[in-house]
Amino acid sequence: MAMLLGGTALAGWILFRSRGHETRDRTMTAERHDLMRSVDKMNIPAFDAMVGQLLVGLDAKRVKKFGHRKNDLGCNFVVTFTNGKRIIVRAKKDDKTLRRRNGNRHVQILGGEIKARWDCDAGVLITNANLHWMHHAARNEAVAHQLGVLIVDRDRLAEWIDTGIAPVELRPARAALQATSTNSSQ
Repeated sequence: MAMLLGGTALAGWILFRSRGHETRDRTMTAERHDLMRSVDKMNIPAFDAMVGQLLVGLDAKRVKKFGHRKNDLGCNFVVTFTNGKRIIVRAKKDDKTLRRRNGNRHVQILGGEIKARWDCDAGVLITNANLHWMHHAARNEAVAHQLGVLIVDRDRLAEWIDTGIAPVELRPARAALQATSTNSSQ
């Protein structure tokens, strides 16, 4: 009887611990955790420079930075690919408001600026914030997709930095941008 009760308690504890974002966090290696801790300690200009280096690695024709202003939503980069497609990339270092269910606002603002302000085909939000809750919530994912915004949050950013390989939606860039611009124009 004691073994049954102990086994049930252990199984309950394992199920409780494996729910939610802990599962995804545990899949990230210790090295990636250390890597992201160092990213968290970066100041805003260093974070922007790191994102700029990642974007240069996309093998784009041109990457142009538009400065980070105080009270801005983040640093903007316009990436022009050899096929003429352009994306606006917003680098937004986590300032604690992004995690407090405010990330959706950043996606909506970026989505509204893609064509109107930047004359681009798609948008990408790159942040060190954990937007896992938002990225996989059906409603918010639909909004991001509808607006033509790709979200590269903490886990995807850690993988990109660690491996040097951009998220699949940006490789090859031509196919991802064509699919995004087709979906957003419908």
